Amino acid sequence: MLGRLLARRRLSPLVRLGPLTLYMLIFFVIPVGTFLLYSFWTVREWDVVRVWNLGNYREVFTSPVYPRLIMRSLAVGAVTAILSVVVVYPLAYTLVFRLERYRDLILFLLTISLFSNYVVRIYAWRSILSANGLVNYLLMGLRLADGPRSYLIHTPWAVVVVLLNVYIPFATLPIFSALLNIERDVLDAASDLGANPVRTFWQVTLPLSMPGVMAAFSFIFLLSAGDFVTPELVGGINGMMIGNAVATQFGMVSNWPLGAAMVFSTILVIVLALAAWLVGQRGLRLLRV
Repeated sequence: MLGRLLARRRLSPLVRLGPLTLYMLIFFVIPVGTFLLYSFWTVREWDVVRVWNLGNYREVFTSPVYPRLIMRSLAVGAVTAILSVVVVYPLAYTLVFRLERYRDLILFLLTISLFSNYVVRIYAWRSILSANGLVNYLLMGLRLADGPRSYLIHTPWAVVVVLLNVYIPFATLPIFSALLNIERDVLDAASDLGANPVRTFWQVTLPLSMPGVMAAFSFIFLLSAGDFVTPELVGGINGMMIGNAVATQFGMVSNWPLGAAMVFSTILVIVLALAAWLVGQRGLRLLRV
């Protein structure tokens, strides 16, 4: 009897983790592992040859184009994520602490915006930023431009503007949730201890909401850095990102191993940058001590 009880206790964690493990295995480990294998193979005469080599990674990092596309993608993703947090945080803060009465309505409107077609919104921004678009029309009306200008489109900044519009709802929800979970008693205690509203925000509200801020930043960064539709439609050659090169390799060129190598090379650069940031943060903490 005791042996059966001990066996059940040993199997209990496996039973509880079994569905999650199976889900991660089917929908994450197997697909990612398959593409990782592809990145070490090669293509000859339009056929994938299963010969292990590092030629694809060597081509990615020695090419004069691909490293620039990777860095541009990471830069666009970082700028979009930072601007998203900066724009969304005041909105989420206002919804939680100032507009409680209209909170549900505004969140509903934000959710409704997600149902609008992604490509349609990109084309709408393309018409707004084009040489004959709304922005140029207003600039000419204010006499800030003497004619149609094309510098607003086919640039990385045009990509950032469109991505910012597309992904703002995705950044709102994590920050809103983090602010909503802050107990009012904590803020009242800070006020009772003599902290003014500005000090309460910087020393209490903002630190407690940082998990939501970091979740929103990470989410928007990954979505923006990996996007390829927006750069294709509004970025042009100057706004091309690594996602466009990956899509070309998987679609037009049919060189899946090189496309997979581009993906994992980007992941490697992100991991190294994150590791360097963590090491730097730890070094600053040690210096403070």
